[in-house]
Amino acid sequence: MKWPLSRSHWPWVLLAGMPALAWLLPTAFGQAPSFRDQGDFFYPLKLYTAARLRHGDIPLWNSLSGLGEPWLANLQSGVFYPPTALFFLRSAALAGGLFLLLHFWLGAWGTWRFLKEEAVSDAGALVGASLYASSGFAASISTFWNHFSAWSYLPAIAWLARSGLRSRSSRLGLALVVGLQAMAGSPEISAGSLIIAAILVLTRQRREEQSGWSEPSGASRLASLGAASVLGLAIAGWALVPFAELLVHSDRRSALPRVERETGTVEMSAFASTLGISTGMSGSSYLGSLYLGPIALVAAGAAFAEKERRRLVVVLAAVGAAALLFSLATPPATWLRSLPLLDRIRYPAKALTATTFALATLAGLGTDAMRFRQAGQRRIPLLVWGGTLLALTLVARLSPEVKLLSLVGAAALLALLIGRFQRGRAALAALAALLLIVSLFLANRGVLRFAPEAELSREPESVGFLARVPGRVLTPPMADLAIWVLKEAAFDAGTLRRQREALLGYTNLLAGVRTVRTAAALSTEGAARIGDAIDAAPDIERASGTVSARLLWTPFQPLRLGSRKVGEFFRAPLNAYRPRLSIVFRHAVEPDAEKAWREVVDGKTDLRTTAVLDRAPDPAPSAKPGSIAMVSILEDLPERLAARTTTDVNGILVVTDLAYPGWKVELDGRAAPLLRSDGYLRAVALPAGEHRVVFQYRPLSVYAGAGVTFMALAIWLILAWGGEPSTKALL
Repeated sequence: MKWPLSRSHWPWVLLAGMPALAWLLPTAFGQAPSFRDQGDFFYPLKLYTAARLRHGDIPLWNSLSGLGEPWLANLQSGVFYPPTALFFLRSAALAGGLFLLLHFWLGAWGTWRFLKEEAVSDAGALVGASLYASSGFAASISTFWNHFSAWSYLPAIAWLARSGLRSRSSRLGLALVVGLQAMAGSPEISAGSLIIAAILVLTRQRREEQSGWSEPSGASRLASLGAASVLGLAIAGWALVPFAELLVHSDRRSALPRVERETGTVEMSAFASTLGISTGMSGSSYLGSLYLGPIALVAAGAAFAEKERRRLVVVLAAVGAAALLFSLATPPATWLRSLPLLDRIRYPAKALTATTFALATLAGLGTDAMRFRQAGQRRIPLLVWGGTLLALTLVARLSPEVKLLSLVGAAALLALLIGRFQRGRAALAALAALLLIVSLFLANRGVLRFAPEAELSREPESVGFLARVPGRVLTPPMADLAIWVLKEAAFDAGTLRRQREALLGYTNLLAGVRTVRTAAALSTEGAARIGDAIDAAPDIERASGTVSARLLWTPFQPLRLGSRKVGEFFRAPLNAYRPRLSIVFRHAVEPDAEKAWREVVDGKTDLRTTAVLDRAPDPAPSAKPGSIAMVSILEDLPERLAARTTTDVNGILVVTDLAYPGWKVELDGRAAPLLRSDGYLRAVALPAGEHRVVFQYRPLSVYAGAGVTFMALAIWLILAWGGEPSTKALL
């Protein structure tokens, strides 16, 4: 199998990605993508990760959000994902643009290779590649960088699986692509890609070579797919193993509430939006556009007249229909999403990744079916289909230029059905492909929005004050805060300023502000329980003060707290405040984390004097009137916290940072038992006297994951170095 494209093919693939290049051109001039989650989530997340890496650290832990959280385990951080290196560039806008452009072109390349594997002409492959990389769905999913990155690898995985995996290079190539997709940070799309790959492997027709050699059976090909996939996932082990540990200790162990499962579903209006009839509405709150246009739909419909590839057409149509069904806002999709495991998936509309891939490849196949007259026997139904699409386009709410280009391109394809000429058929197919590219560029260019790069790092005056607060800052729930921030939904410079001033998403990372809440898509169970308890507590001061919240920062005037207005925000001090490090001399034992947390939040325990521990401390505290307790921070790094303590009797040091597997504690250079205090916090028993206490994050999952990755890479390199085997082998 030849991986690189020939010189004659590269221009076509680059052409398929030209709309994305044109869309992202403003990033070369200091304009950063700002639509939806990019300004307040993905940019801060990537810039924080890149800054830590540039400093020479491997960011295992983020100490600023949600009482601390595992960072490498957060797949969206992309710590080991190679394209994250683009954010080392001085221009954040250019880094974001190149990051997105790379994945647009990866999607186009994979679709091109899939169609060329099926012996589709250059014009047909161009139709499919440009549709996958330039559709409304592609432009919309680019807003969500982790899902978009994984989206870009699906066609390549499908191509390699469809190739039959007969060579070692194809199996090693599949392993590499699977590993990169897994590191991109979208487990749902990664799992879906492997399911599609398995379907393509099992439904591939066995081909007899001229030499008489027959390719392996479906079971053998499936075994090759499984082995390559396992190797690929092992290559991503340094990210996946910590992620698996986070999954076990996350709030996603139980089903999502129904309202969260149904957010981002697809309404029936989505079908009208594919032709631009319902302009301004994509049919999903999650996606900005689903526009495909009549050229693509005419070509996709013609694929059903295929003869030689009829099985492939049926399989692709079934895959696309199943993904569409899962994303719908109506039954039976709602029933499917209530099933175990499926009830943990957020934003079902991202399943349209498979639908878009199916439509793109069907469009490529259909273009050839019309060009080479395979659609002749079904000419009348296809003409009716095409005529209906043209009529709907005439009444669509599209700009005149998009409407004209779409009509001419669709008419060029339909001309292949009614004309008996032989010359010029290739030119008509190529014309339709070019008009598709231009029409998709014009129709979907409004999905991407930009704001000045300077606004990404501009620090509002109020945020500088918050970074100096001796404790954590409490903000409203993210969902409520987002409604206020996005009240104008312009996603311009003003939106970026409000995001940063409100500490929405992960913007606190760039400002160095410690917050009680986290924007993590997969938060730890402790962070979720703490946030829920604060929101439900009648006494917000006590509940939030338990985790060192010193200040409430909100655009909504607090009714029960004294506050001062600063610009558009209210600043309310929280007086029931526990320092981040404190020493207590009494304890209670409650092994159940949630019960222990409720005891403290409900006021059953005096947090100033008592810690509710998961087990009895050794040595036990020995309180007496007038006990001396002093503690000072010596070193405060994300993965390391050092303090000096002085007590005249035995005590307990409580740190209001999240207890999580991998945190260890040393007392005067010797390992000591790490206790869990108040359900979700860290603590250690202190003998009387002066001590140096060091908390360090050294998770076994990180070492295990790194070992898996290095072993997998070694196997991959050895197999690649050995070349093609002379006998059959799985790898």
